[in-house]
Amino acid sequence: MFITKKMLLSEGSGYDQVIRKIVRDIITVYKEEYDGEFYLPEHLDEDALEYEFPKITISVELILEADESIGDYKINAAIWKDEDVITITVVYNPELKEKIIYDLIGSLNEVVSHEIRHYHQRNMGTYDLYSNEEPEDPYEYYTQPHEIDAQVEGFKRMSKVTKRPFEQVVRNWFSTHKDIHNLPEDKIEEVIKIILSNKN
Repeated sequence: MFITKKMLLSEGSGYDQVIRKIVRDIITVYKEEYDGEFYLPEHLDEDALEYEFPKITISVELILEADESIGDYKINAAIWKDEDVITITVVYNPELKEKIIYDLIGSLNEVVSHEIRHYHQRNMGTYDLYSNEEPEDPYEYYTQPHEIDAQVEGFKRMSKVTKRPFEQVVRNWFSTHKDIHNLPEDKIEEVIKIILSNKN
């Protein structure tokens, strides 16, 4: 499977700036707070309701949950269907709060870039994201053209920030996030191959 309908972020390279700013703000709140819902950038700047850049205007709903029962942290994110809002949930082990910051930064870069890519897809009309319900089957979900496209962008960003090879980042994510993707081993390899074939 190859994605033929691409509009790469190089066209909108200004997104790098907004991704950096959002990740920096999330880490600032993460360091200062314990649990709760926070609206960014307003939480850090009461005069700013949205991140405003030349090609993007968006806000972030950040949910922090401390949970001593998990290994280190888990992140989930989604962009709202009809609004320019990204919701990011970070569940973390409070006993490891300081130790996991470096890895958390890499993961946040991946998920923020992934959701910004969906924002770009929606606003530029490169993919029709909401005409059908999301597939329940994990393989069908992860191999949707718009998901492959967003995964590639997210993993590229994570590779750049962590200075790790792209393929290593992809394989590590699918290895450590089995509880999220719920893919059997043979299907994991198929999805990875599709992602790798769409890297350029």
